[in-house]
Amino acid sequence: MQKKTKRGTIPKWRDVPLTDAQLDVTIAAHRKSIAKWKGIAIASTIVAVSGMLGAGAVGIFGDGLANAAHPTASATQTMPTPSAASEETPAVGIEKTIVTPNLSSVVATAFANLRATDGAAAVSAAGVTLSDAESAQLQHAVSAYHEQGFEVSFAVVDMRTGAVITSFANVPRYSASAIKAPYILSLAQTGVLDLDAVSTSVDPDAAYLNHLITATLTVSDNDAYESLYQRYGAQPFTTWTTGYTFDAPLNGYYDSLTASDLARVWVLAYQYLFSDTPPTKADGTPAASKNARAWLAQQMCGSLNSSIQMAHAEREEVYTKAGWIYGEGNLYALNDAGIVLPAGAHDLQTHPQGYVLTILSNACGRNDLLSELATAVDDVIADLHGES
Repeated sequence: MQKKTKRGTIPKWRDVPLTDAQLDVTIAAHRKSIAKWKGIAIASTIVAVSGMLGAGAVGIFGDGLANAAHPTASATQTMPTPSAASEETPAVGIEKTIVTPNLSSVVATAFANLRATDGAAAVSAAGVTLSDAESAQLQHAVSAYHEQGFEVSFAVVDMRTGAVITSFANVPRYSASAIKAPYILSLAQTGVLDLDAVSTSVDPDAAYLNHLITATLTVSDNDAYESLYQRYGAQPFTTWTTGYTFDAPLNGYYDSLTASDLARVWVLAYQYLFSDTPPTKADGTPAASKNARAWLAQQMCGSLNSSIQMAHAEREEVYTKAGWIYGEGNLYALNDAGIVLPAGAHDLQTHPQGYVLTILSNACGRNDLLSELATAVDDVIADLHGES
């Protein structure tokens, strides 16, 4: 699938075949480029070594910014103020290290920024300043719903910085099945089920739970989810979210919630799934292994009816759970929520990347509107990081 953005259509390699002659030219140019950059790298190394000999190796890995305070929620684009000792001009050849916030800091900043946005505004931001063009692009995607007689809310959390952008994010909307993934994550994080045992189906009961989780996350099986909820109830979800401020109490079952609250639980999900040191279980014992958590995340790749997934090319990793209902009980919803990472993202504890996105709407069957909104959000996040 090709991704259409304001930067143009991104083709896959197989969409632009090369002739043999073109391939030979490309290989030659590539080899020439490698030779050029090898030369630059060698020269840079010589300069750096010379600088080290002249100034000593002390401070080569930075100037103390790693100990500076994390930016506040209202100024996450501003670098922390260096300490007095770090304000000295570094010697020639010594390069400053730009310190990015670690995952724990980003999570704390994200929760602060989710409280700081105007949840009743068409577009609101905390921790970042949108350009007029970026704001207009998001408003246009939201207006596309209104023009068709629908309503929509969204919240996006930049997991590099904790900055937040929202639209009507404090308006309660029916969750439908979008609540299922957060509920299962609460079972794993609190430890009421042994994710290591379940992920490897070590015994018949673990295999049964493996089946229920897989069916719930991949194809949104209502019976499988109901079986899990009847077995474990609301307590794991309540425990998982204790200590965090939400717009309204949540119990992990079908109910109304806000895009901001759904974003909060997905920020917690990001921390649980991708941290090197995830929060311990409710009883204080260590969290599930990295392999077990990777298995759980994998169940949310390519999940049924995910419009966020549809908006992204194969070069990105998308972990989502959609929810929809078409009038049953006079309820209407087409929702989606989850995590978007660049392909190959790693070391997310010290260098968090990607973003959390939650979208709640009543636009049943209009996956095109949701995908267009997800694409607009992706474009804006790219703009904010100079990746357009």
